Amino acid sequence: MNQIWLIIGMISVTWGVRSLPFLVPRLNLSASVLNFLNCVPAAVLAALVAEPILNPVFNAHSLLQPELIAAIICLLLGYFKAPMLAIVVVGMGSFWLLRMWFGV
Repeated sequence: MNQIWLIIGMISVTWGVRSLPFLVPRLNLSASVLNFLNCVPAAVLAALVAEPILNPVFNAHSLLQPELIAAIICLLLGYFKAPMLAIVVVGMGSFWLLRMWFGV
């Protein structure tokens, strides 16, 4: 029964967020609220990506984890302002190659 309430809650939150612009079309948000809302996708992505990087299951005795090395490569590419598509492609490619190298 709890799962049904969870699904109903997720449906209502999703529907509410997506329908808000249609229900309140003249809603004017301040610049600080818009800046905050622009950071939400990056924060969600960081939360999704941080757990596998910081909690690897492959080998807890070594810092040389494919996840961590690929994340460092992506951070360096981002620091040097590489295009986002290049960061994603190089990050995924390096992760796959490192997993094959480590034999995972």
